[in-house]
Amino acid sequence: MPSNNTENQPPQTPLSPPDSTRKPITRSAIHAFFTPRHRSPLGEVSSTSSTRNASGLVGTPTPAGSVAFAKNVHLLSPEDSPSNRASKKARRVLFPASEENNESGREVLFAPISGVGAVKGKKLFPGSGKVKVKAGDGAGDIFDESKEEEQAVKERPNRIRPTGRNRVLMRMLGTGSITGMRSTRPHHCAAWRYEVEGFHSRPENIHKISSQDRQPCLPFTAKACHRNSLVGVGDETGFVRLIETEKDLTPSFSTTYLGIACHDNAVFDISWSPDDHRLATASGDQTSRVFDVISQQLTDVLMGHRSSVKQVAFNPRNPSILTTCSRDGNIHIWDLRCVGSASSLGKGVTEHKPVNSILQAHADTTLKKGITPRTDVSVTAVVWLINRDNSIATASEANSCIKIWDIRSIQTKRKVPAAVEFTATPPHHQPPKHRPFGLNCLSLSPDGARLYAMCRDSVVYAYSTTTIAHGPIHAYSHPRLHASTFYVKSSVSRDGRLLATGSSDGLAVLFPTDERYLDQNSYRHGMRHPEDSVPALSSLAKPSRRSILPVTQHLKVGKGVGLVRGHEKEVTDVAWSMNGDLVTISDDYQARCWRDDDGGVEAEQLRDCGEDEGRRWACGWAEKAT
Repeated sequence: MPSNNTENQPPQTPLSPPDSTRKPITRSAIHAFFTPRHRSPLGEVSSTSSTRNASGLVGTPTPAGSVAFAKNVHLLSPEDSPSNRASKKARRVLFPASEENNESGREVLFAPISGVGAVKGKKLFPGSGKVKVKAGDGAGDIFDESKEEEQAVKERPNRIRPTGRNRVLMRMLGTGSITGMRSTRPHHCAAWRYEVEGFHSRPENIHKISSQDRQPCLPFTAKACHRNSLVGVGDETGFVRLIETEKDLTPSFSTTYLGIACHDNAVFDISWSPDDHRLATASGDQTSRVFDVISQQLTDVLMGHRSSVKQVAFNPRNPSILTTCSRDGNIHIWDLRCVGSASSLGKGVTEHKPVNSILQAHADTTLKKGITPRTDVSVTAVVWLINRDNSIATASEANSCIKIWDIRSIQTKRKVPAAVEFTATPPHHQPPKHRPFGLNCLSLSPDGARLYAMCRDSVVYAYSTTTIAHGPIHAYSHPRLHASTFYVKSSVSRDGRLLATGSSDGLAVLFPTDERYLDQNSYRHGMRHPEDSVPALSSLAKPSRRSILPVTQHLKVGKGVGLVRGHEKEVTDVAWSMNGDLVTISDDYQARCWRDDDGGVEAEQLRDCGEDEGRRWACGWAEKAT
């Protein structure tokens, strides 16, 4: 037991390091907020004799007379804190105002686990162990008298802080908010505005789309490579051109880097393999083709559809597996490793048959008996789910239902296709007051947690891929976002920070995807569904507010800005390059590259400079956010 001699010892503060030659000082220096505990290596409360220094640390006597201080110091529960009224009364008994009151040497009972202290013979908290301490003793003899009644220490649960890791977890669980005062605090509009207002386009960022005989032609699709800054654009003549989006490289954006004649019919969609060595095309000639980009040679032909192929997609984890969807309502799975037959298109070209098919994927099976459902419901979009192995998500022109399929399931002609999971129809798409709207395309976020669906009602709906059956969790809309045709598409940036969409209003629209910027009251006064989404009203009847149901009554809506003056006609497809540049294509036979590489200085000057001296000639910029 350490000696109680404290003469000629300098005072020790709680911030001073432990000193093996220093001995514990008087008992009055011990703060009541700390509870003495000595833990064994297994984490159990030890009943061995311990001492306490002036800073409130628990120590064990050593043979040399020094004190070895424990590392674990535990705080009291909220009931035992110094601000508690009962705790204050107990401390008046334990530690009087002056040290002279402690000279009597009376004994005090401590409750080291759940109680602060009590006068001898009285127990403050039932069930707590009692430790006997002499108040007049310099260090105090602390020992446990009721080892059998010890209770486990209740630690206060830690709150979740808004870090990057748990934000991804919250996104996977279907919500972007984190419980807590700081995380749910609304953000000012300037926070999201700076992410989208800096995009601009100069005259040198225009590419004229023309056929091989120098005639203007319509572009249908644009897809960026994964590992370089090239973007592929497919047009109505079956030609795919590669365009360089890097600002300082040659040839520039206005010149074609490489061209490949893929089909004799329109190319509606293209897809790059994960290593960018292969290029797959979907065409109106009812086939899909795979090309070797390095040699620019056709290697595989995928035959099996009975109508135009709408979309093709490589498996992001296996470049030998593809999926296609078509206007015939079927979805086919292809494996390029399977042995095929020789094609008449050339030497070394293999013709493949699908290894698995989902027939009539989006046919309506809920009709009454005697009514024949449509078997040609066009499947407009297909995308691989990176967080679900062997799963794809599809959409159709019939309604806004998204279906999840397992490509390993075998389907026969007698077996009705059964989706693993599917979404319900939104309330504002349900008849008889409203009509359903189809989906144009599906875009998956880089982390696989969000699935964005571009709908014909001019709204982009966001789904959580883990809880997709619960329906959309929020939406994005803009007063100038109109999807009048199924050619209007959307795309997510490589970092998942921005969502870009085309529009029939002659511009592209940018939305920040950070869910902290969502606003429950966005466009509540002006955003409504198209006129054909509600029943026809007579000329004498006044339009009811209930008949035109805004989406904000059901979902939170994200704000965005439009990229103005860039195109004159409908903007169909958009693509994000590896460097964060946006490429848009339009029915005005042009492709444009939008950059945000100067912190928004150029865009701000274009917004404010006016039309003097032709400063805005052939330029485009992001409109001012409101």
